[in-house]
Amino acid sequence: MHAILPAAAVLAAALALGTLLLWRRLLRGRTAMAAYFAATVAGTVLAATAAATPPQQAGPDLPPGTPVLTSLSVGQKQVPVLVVPGRPGTNLVAMSAEDGAAGPAADRLTPGRQRPGSTLTWALVDLPAGRSTLWVSAGGATAGLPVDTGKATAGGAEAGPPAAVSGPDGPECAHYALGRALATDTRTGTESGTGHSGEHPAPATSTFAALPTEPLTSCPSDTLTPADAAALRATVDYLAGRGHHTLALTADSSPRGRAAAAEVRATAARAGLTVTTPNTRNLPLIVVAGWKEADSAIRAVASGRTHAEGTYLAPWLLTAPLLQPSAGQIIPLRYAPRAPEAEDYLSRLGAWLPGETPTGASYTAWRTARGTAAAPLRLYAAATVYVPGTGGATGAHHGATGPDWLPSGMIVPATGPLGSPR
Repeated sequence: MHAILPAAAVLAAALALGTLLLWRRLLRGRTAMAAYFAATVAGTVLAATAAATPPQQAGPDLPPGTPVLTSLSVGQKQVPVLVVPGRPGTNLVAMSAEDGAAGPAADRLTPGRQRPGSTLTWALVDLPAGRSTLWVSAGGATAGLPVDTGKATAGGAEAGPPAAVSGPDGPECAHYALGRALATDTRTGTESGTGHSGEHPAPATSTFAALPTEPLTSCPSDTLTPADAAALRATVDYLAGRGHHTLALTADSSPRGRAAAAEVRATAARAGLTVTTPNTRNLPLIVVAGWKEADSAIRAVASGRTHAEGTYLAPWLLTAPLLQPSAGQIIPLRYAPRAPEAEDYLSRLGAWLPGETPTGASYTAWRTARGTAAAPLRLYAAATVYVPGTGGATGAHHGATGPDWLPSGMIVPATGPLGSPR
């Protein structure tokens, strides 16, 4: 679309000028008219291609059929791009550009949109098997990104894209792939930094660079991990120990959501607690849905449509957009958000995806890939701080000096180590 607009302008102007020349009899003879309109067509073609930058070439070849994390030169600026899962079929494309769009051709772009839980711009794009070009637009310019989705078999794409990629849990799945990719950036010293110096590493010395990663065969919402199940049990036990007799629960229909709801209900039954749906009673609310449903539940509490005596989030809901509404968010974590290894993660995230906030999904994938040991489970409380003139809780998303778990706020321990999970 961005390439068509200047072409249309050139064509309209040329046709108007040609009509004026013919009317004033300044353009005479078939040869002259043919030459003029041939030049018009050539100028239109040049205008159509001028706004589209040819596909850029990566440095090292990336494994085919894997997610792509890169910084793409679009017009006069660099636009970080994440493509997940990087295989034939539906792919989720994240762009660090508010007006970003993406598609399989320069004239077939899908406008991106915001998704709950993230500050990036997201678009769904169907990519063919093998090598092709993904086109990305931002700021009125368009550029091509070479991708290799790998081979397709007779039965479809080889180990096809996870179903969650195209659904509401897609952004969380993409962040999981992002964390695994960031973990491959093992540079040390002043080039990469550790987060303590306040400087973030550049993605690479070349204009176009990408981090290798592994094929993505599943998404976090596909299953409830033992660690997350234990965190939910500990949360329910904590509420029972505080003297609560009833709690509210919000889940979704994903495999993880159903398993998490069953875990909460079973633990509550053993502790003698009743589980109900959110309503106007002041009850502890446990949220085990994905980012989209959790966003709706949290905003309902913040607006007063739902009453809650604390909103207890599942561990995978650690992302700033879900923590910023004032809903009394409390979350169980097995790591300290300000630990040195977390600072290293924040530093690399800021280098590759400026403007995006860290998430539990990407940091968990980072920690797993790095083999980082888990800390004792604690409940952490989120609190935003409003300072007049700063734009409020959301004012620090874009243009911040670096990524933060909760811009204009804090995530602090609310309990000591919780008891051994049953």
